[in-house]
Amino acid sequence: MKGPEGMSEAGDESVVVDGKRIERVLEALSLASVGAFEEAISLSGALTEDRFGALEESLLVLLRELKQTREEHDKAMSDLESSRRDLEEQLATIERQRIAIRELSVPIIDVWDDVLTLPLVGAIDSARAAEMTEKLLQRISHRGAEYVIIDLTGVDVVDTMTAAHLVRLTHAAKLLGARCVLTGLRPDVARTLVDIGVHLGGLTTLRTLKDGLRACLAMREVERRALRKKPAAEGKEGKEGKPAKASGKAEANSKAELNGKPERKALPKAEPKGPVEDGVA
Repeated sequence: MKGPEGMSEAGDESVVVDGKRIERVLEALSLASVGAFEEAISLSGALTEDRFGALEESLLVLLRELKQTREEHDKAMSDLESSRRDLEEQLATIERQRIAIRELSVPIIDVWDDVLTLPLVGAIDSARAAEMTEKLLQRISHRGAEYVIIDLTGVDVVDTMTAAHLVRLTHAAKLLGARCVLTGLRPDVARTLVDIGVHLGGLTTLRTLKDGLRACLAMREVERRALRKKPAAEGKEGKEGKPAKASGKAEANSKAELNGKPERKALPKAEPKGPVEDGVA
């Protein structure tokens, strides 16, 4: 007994299927294996209502589910890639902001010839103090600065640790030949330093940045005048010192001669003015 489309049945267990239908199923599976679900589904065509047709229908349902799963997977991967790019952009922005904030947290300004200023804002922790010291020492070495004004106008709290950082910073700058002046201490900060017994290690402290700049320029002028006077004084001593040394040497030699050989002065002979008596010269 033969069924529709060349399918024959022998009892209830054996089924004879047309070879074209089997080839169509195999080709659909081959396309599905490489992800071509649309092409695989299009090969199904019209389903036949027989036992092999039930298998074809199940395969068609499986292909549609695989297609939907693949689309969802692709969409999830696309969203993940987009999220990764967004995250990388955000991280790059954060890094740029961090660098900008770090640069702004240690602004070193050339306010005058050989004079630098370091205006500080906010809290000073160990990491910031180390970076601040490194940058300031590099700028001092590069510019050959002789004076550094550390302005604390923007610092609200100066505790023991902050004071210790400032003292170490000034000592390091001094080793490079730069003098440090501290300005901008607020009244409440000064009172706090006195209350907690913090010593700034003999630092010169002034009220404002303007006062600090004026003091640095005054010290620089005094030092330059001293340097100009020193060569002139040395030249004057060189001109006047050699004759003085020569005369001193001659005087010493004459004293030595007098000590060795007593000086004898010839007395003038007195001529008799009247008659000479016996026993009288």
